[in-house]
Parts: sequence; C-alpha cells; structure tokens
Amino acid sequence: MSDIPAAEPERASQPERSPEPERSRAAVPVPGAVPGPLAEAVPGVLPRPTPMPPPTPDITYTQCKRCGTELAGLDGRYSCGVCGWSNHWSEGHRPLPRAEDDPDAPPTPVNPLGEQ
Repeated sequence: MSDIPAAEPERASQPERSPEPERSRAAVPVPGAVPGPLAEAVPGVLPRPTPMPPPTPDITYTQCKRCGTELAGLDGRYSCGVCGWSNHWSEGHRPLPRAEDDPDAPPTPVNPLGEQ
C-alpha cells in the first residue's frame, strides 16, 4: 500500500447563487380543492378533490304486508321470498344512485342514424 494520499478531483468553481426571494401567493379558497403538498409544490395546479365514498346501505327489517313474514331489506326496500310481495322502489329511505354514477356501467350506445 502506498502512503501517498489520493488526489481530489478539481471542482469547477461555480458562483454562489443568491437565494431567490419568496413569491407571495395569496391563499384563494377554491370550492372542492383540497390544500396539500401538491398545491404548494406546483403553482397553479390544484389537486383533485377526493370523492366521498357512497354510503353503505343499512339492513332494515319489517313484516310482509301480504303474508306477515319477517323481511330484511336494504334501506327500506323489501321483497318477500314467500309470497312474492315487494314494496315500491320509491318507499326506500334514500334515493337510488343514478346510472351515470355507476363505475361498472357499460358505455352508452351510439345511434349510428342519429345526428349526422
């Protein structure tokens, strides 16, 4: 082994940069925007608001109006397996989701004879 120290590579002298003055950005609330690191990291870009998950249905109980069997349903919508009775869809406790909100729905078919 050699007792000679290894030579350090020469560094190109770079002028030291003066720190840039901080830009003042006025906090303007935007409906639906969630403040976060992305909004602060990239000026002018707001993160997407995270959608609320749909509420989970509640299991509810009642008696069949035709034969008296005890029924369990989701959000006040019932169907009797004994006699076939079911209550109307509008009698539920919450509105039903729209077809447009279903992520698994097939795409809307296009009418080839439509607007031309």
